Amino acid sequence: MPANNANVGAKGVSYFTPAQSPPAGTALVPQPNGKAIPTLFEPLKIRVGGILSRGPLGLTIIEATAVLPEGRVTPEDSGLWSDAQIAPLASIVEFAHSQNQKIGIQFAHAGRKASTSAPWVDGDQTAFEDANRRPDNVWGPSTVPYAETYPRPKALTKEGIRQVVKAFQDAARRAVKAGVDLIEIHNAHGFLLHSFLSPARKKRTDEYGGSFENRVRLTLEIVDAVRAAIPAVYVKKHSESTKSAFQVIHFI
Repeated sequence: MPANNANVGAKGVSYFTPAQSPPAGTALVPQPNGKAIPTLFEPLKIRVGGILSRGPLGLTIIEATAVLPEGRVTPEDSGLWSDAQIAPLASIVEFAHSQNQKIGIQFAHAGRKASTSAPWVDGDQTAFEDANRRPDNVWGPSTVPYAETYPRPKALTKEGIRQVVKAFQDAARRAVKAGVDLIEIHNAHGFLLHSFLSPARKKRTDEYGGSFENRVRLTLEIVDAVRAAIPAVYVKKHSESTKSAFQVIHFI
């Protein structure tokens, strides 16, 4: 295993799979005859189980897709911030449609929770710079960190906010080109948009802070921008409070 929390590949494997300790496929107990435990699973280009298990007329949603590189929760998160990412997404969409399924995508910006390690590497710990992340490139509504173990974010300027809004809109355009059927905007779990809603953590005095109308401004700007880039009846917003068990999902 690596000395730090960098996500490195397992040795001797032609495709990327993260190094684990003990290595994947290791038996918990040896077989009585001393033979190696056979590998039960082979790598797949597209993991079909989640799609096929939904049966006819099912719906799959690709979650937590970052609209900017610095908006990933971990270095391994999927994203749609580049036109180069359209074709790989389209191949997944094509397969889902071939199984008579609908498929959506959830766009997110991790905000203050960005730059953490993958759960199989080091849980919620900060990802080092040599792990393909920049803990000094974490952004939020203010400089208040998500928790003591998380990086201290930089406060988004108004220009930075405009760039985030445009990133959501551009990602939506790419998703439409890839053929997705539904777009969900992630506004929960302490991510960027959720942080802007909180009066407790957001120390802003401009038009994005203070009153309820100001705190929801960024979310509404993103919804309007995404709507302008996609067909009608296409947007879903996901909102969940992290302070209680109360959950809300409503359609805009």
